[in-house]
Amino acid sequence: MTRSRRLLQTVSALALVAIPATAFAQEQKVEAQQVADATEVAEAGIIEDIIVYAQRRGQKASDVPLALSVLTGDDLLKAEQIKTTNDVLQFVPNAQALQPHGPSRARWFVRGIGTNNTGNNTVNPLGIYYDDVYIADIANQGYPLFDLERVEVLNGPQGTLWGKNSNSGAVNFVSTAPGFSKDGYAKLGYGSFDEKQLEGAVGGPVVGEKVAARAAFYYNDWDGWQKNTFTGGHHPGGSDVAGRVQLLFKPTEDLSIQLNVHGRDFSGTQQGYRYVPSTFTTTTTPAWRSVYTTGYVVGQEDETHWGDITPETLKARGTNAKIVWDGKGFSITSITAYEDNKQNVETGAAPIPASSPFYNNGVLFSQLDTQYDSWQISEELRVTSTDDGPLTWLGGLYAFKGVLDNRAVQAYYVRGNPGSATSTGNAWGAGPQFTDSAYRQETKNFAGFGNVGYSFTEALKLSGGVRWSRETSSFDWDYSAANIAGTQATFISNLPQVNYTTYLPRDLIFAERATQKTSSWTYDVTPEYIFNEQFRTYLRFAHGVLPGGYTTTGNVLIPATSKGTLTLPLAATGARPGAIRANQIYVLNPEKIDSYELGFKSNFFDKRLSVDLTGFYYDYKNLVVNVPTQIDPLPNNATVLFRNAGAAEIKGVELRFNSVPFPGFQLSGSAGILDSEYTEDFGQTATILGARTPRTSKYTASFIASYTHGLPGGGALTYGVDGNWRSRYYFYPTIASQITAPDPLLNQKAFALFNAHVGWSVNDEDTLSFELSVNNLTDKVYKNHALPVSSGYSTQLYGKPRSVLGTVTARF
Repeated sequence: MTRSRRLLQTVSALALVAIPATAFAQEQKVEAQQVADATEVAEAGIIEDIIVYAQRRGQKASDVPLALSVLTGDDLLKAEQIKTTNDVLQFVPNAQALQPHGPSRARWFVRGIGTNNTGNNTVNPLGIYYDDVYIADIANQGYPLFDLERVEVLNGPQGTLWGKNSNSGAVNFVSTAPGFSKDGYAKLGYGSFDEKQLEGAVGGPVVGEKVAARAAFYYNDWDGWQKNTFTGGHHPGGSDVAGRVQLLFKPTEDLSIQLNVHGRDFSGTQQGYRYVPSTFTTTTTPAWRSVYTTGYVVGQEDETHWGDITPETLKARGTNAKIVWDGKGFSITSITAYEDNKQNVETGAAPIPASSPFYNNGVLFSQLDTQYDSWQISEELRVTSTDDGPLTWLGGLYAFKGVLDNRAVQAYYVRGNPGSATSTGNAWGAGPQFTDSAYRQETKNFAGFGNVGYSFTEALKLSGGVRWSRETSSFDWDYSAANIAGTQATFISNLPQVNYTTYLPRDLIFAERATQKTSSWTYDVTPEYIFNEQFRTYLRFAHGVLPGGYTTTGNVLIPATSKGTLTLPLAATGARPGAIRANQIYVLNPEKIDSYELGFKSNFFDKRLSVDLTGFYYDYKNLVVNVPTQIDPLPNNATVLFRNAGAAEIKGVELRFNSVPFPGFQLSGSAGILDSEYTEDFGQTATILGARTPRTSKYTASFIASYTHGLPGGGALTYGVDGNWRSRYYFYPTIASQITAPDPLLNQKAFALFNAHVGWSVNDEDTLSFELSVNNLTDKVYKNHALPVSSGYSTQLYGKPRSVLGTVTARF
């Protein structure tokens, strides 16, 4: 590889999605002449076109009539702020995917559509795929990124070709496949908060040109950046280990079989809450009033006063088999996959001020243990045309089954040692001291789909697709409760370590079951017109459907008189005695979207500048919202209810550009304008009419600048800086929190983040390189999430402060 080609490729990895897809991506295995042509393009210092599979067939990215962004594996290897799947959205205009609850789950939003619920059974409207396999479990969507060939990000409804749950778009993470040339890499890093990194991969032939293999490994360990002023420890910290082994069999030229086995083990702690008081008058729970009477200091944004480190473990395992057979004029692809995910989260809460009546001499006043296990199996079969004629076609079938088991047990302690019989009710006096909630959700989906395109002339093309899908699901829930006394209290004090299914007799409060069965059609049509090699345009209409689901964020009061032997303690002041406050099943109806998109793709100055401009309009029905809702009968006590809204209108514009003014220097950027508004609702008391969709900035912008120059004795230096800015966004979609009485605790004002890096490649082949990166260069403080004011305080979660990381990478 020549120095000029390496200089062009060694650019800021941050440029991944802030620019058109023509900027960075590793070309697929193309013919030798195409590879040679690509090398000439790189050496000329111009923008290289690439091959992607966004429409389930190989195409140049500049030819795809979609708002598309691509990141290559080499980009990922150099981008130290891009560690997990959600990080790829941080430079996409009109998008974000923050992770306030640790590395296992994110709150994904693209063009105003996303999920603000991270519950275990949450349905994400952004389809997440690993190697073309749809991942349903939201806790398994935050996977670490390592040894990838590329990432493709598709904006807008993608239900026809990508299928299930993709109203806001789809993201496909493609692993580096085994090949018949030996290659690999190893990367070692150390940085702030005692962060340690190790990842690598090796692959090559096993049996001539018939069998190849590739193995990849990832390890990341770090201490928390947040100081716990209650325990003296730090969090969120953890250890993340993942691996992948692949085998490729080529028994004939026309047949390939690729097997993939992968797994992940994460063990760590979640970020601790920072409690921020509202006013004394809204503090209805007496214990919290000491926040104001004792002079308690809330602390800095990088501090928390949390009674436990909230340990979390996650084990994910999966395997898939991809079989491709090339016939005459067509290709058949089969993808069979299985995924399994197990997670356990322990949550303990201590009071805010040490002088609070809830302090209990350092003993937690509540403890929650949540365990869940999910698995899925899927099969996709596609037949795709491969002729070069004016007609292209694709057809396929898809089948999916997923099962999720979730169990949450919670114990409360108020005044006294939980190891004695003196415990008296839960913290708010609204129920028993021990609750056991368990549910199972099952989902089955079957679909058939097709797509046809025809080029009437060299300039005019029309394509369209349709998908029919049938989904059935069920939700079974049992809720039990008991009071704690004597030796049973001793058991509860060690909640996660004991098999609670065989202890503590309790009463069944209720058992509920809900089912859904829906059949739906999704479809799209796209006319394209090519003016010349420098300019093309497209108009796309798409209709998408997100199947219904279930949530348990409702809240009801259940009288205790008919609940067997259960005797409830006297409730706190303002509460209702003799009642149990519990969640209930809330059935979510299917969401429907009609999308209209007009796009322009262009390049200028002999492919030294590319510009993509996209405008879109969404008519969205039944979208799910998260609305802060008052808990009756306690005043100023709120929960967050997830439910369907009537409708919303979303419209916006996106600009992406990439430029190479001269070899070695690259400047790229993006900008987005997004206007979203709820236009209908179902007569709910917490009005959302006129409010913006949550986590949606009206304006976003980003830039990436990188310069690489060769050294006299060989090798190169690279300097890079990037930044992204977004205007104010709100955590909840209510008029009260956004307009009539805007609460600064429930929104994040406009802010910008900057990162910088410098790298040294020892030789022209880049077989050894060193890099120093600084993330959040200005140490900006910003909120990732906030909970509504309840009992006089709001719960706040913040982004990571400034950090530094040094790495060394060897390639072979």
